[in-house]
Formats: sequence, structure tokens, C-alpha cells
Amino acid sequence: MLKTYAVLVTPQGYPPALIGPFIAETNAERYAERIGPFESRRLKSKVDAFVVVSNPRNKHLDPRLPTDAWTLGQLIAEEEDQDVFPCLYARLHAQLGDGAEKAWSRATGWEESKTSGREQLLASAEDWRTQRLGAAHALKRIAVELWNDGMENVQDIRRATGLSRTTVYEVLRNAGIDPATRDSE
Repeated sequence: MLKTYAVLVTPQGYPPALIGPFIAETNAERYAERIGPFESRRLKSKVDAFVVVSNPRNKHLDPRLPTDAWTLGQLIAEEEDQDVFPCLYARLHAQLGDGAEKAWSRATGWEESKTSGREQLLASAEDWRTQRLGAAHALKRIAVELWNDGMENVQDIRRATGLSRTTVYEVLRNAGIDPATRDSE
């Protein structure tokens, strides 16, 4: 089975937070290296963040926040005046590093913007479309890994990835796998 990772963030005075899943352990490590020290400075107390093997039964915060101004602005407005851990800005900083400040400024309106609302929405649509394409490529890679890991039923792979049956067959064939020879359906 495909092993995924999560970042466990343990602050003093708050319940621990589990962020993930991450497919690559190195991505989880980079996230942990950014969010732990950031939240330690913000809360002025020790916050540990370390990588653990993810368990799909546990509730996780998504490590990928939207970065377009309109959608991020909506999230900021929803979380405003709430004592949430880890805070939205800390998660954005862990995701983007130094780019978090610019994304936050655009979303909150602090950065002077010469673009109209329509241009911002079009940019938002472009960002979401790009994220959707990236997710589709990742799901296709996962489908092949699941097959190679012994999940030989196309329907099970389809349910796990959300890809269509036709797409799963196409991806497997492109990877040099003939699903008809091992498919248990």
C-alpha cells in the first residue's frame, strides 16, 4: 500500500494538529521545518512539529491552501476572530515560505492592486485549473503505484483515486501494464 505522511504539530495549551497527507516524506519534512518555528514565535512557547506516517482514519488539516487572492480572502474572513491552531497564516507560510506574505497581502487587500474583480476571478480560475491538473497527474501516478503494490482490481483503484475506469485502464497501459491479465473482475 502507498505510504503517506503527515505533520504532527504539538503546541502547549492547544490540542495537537495533524496536517496532511503528503505523498513525499521530504515535502512533509519541509512543511514541519517551517510551521514549528513559525508557531513557536507566534505563540511565544515551544511548538514541536514532526513527520509521522499518515493514517487515513485520522482527521487531517489540508496542507494545500488556495493561493489565489479571492479564495484565500474568503478563508481569511471565515477564520477571522477565531482562536485556531495552527493559524491560517502559519499554514500558508509552511506551504509557500517567503511567498506567504505577498499572497496574504493580496488576499487581505493590503497590497495595492490595479486589477479588477473580474481579473482576480479569472486569475483564481487559472490557479484552480492548474491545481486540478496537478491533482489529476498525481492520482494517475498513485493508480499505477496501487497496481504495482498488489491492488489488482481496477474498480478498487477507481474508487480509491476517483478516476474513471477508462482512465485507470489508459494509465496502466501507458505504464506498460496490461490490466486485463491481472484484473479480478
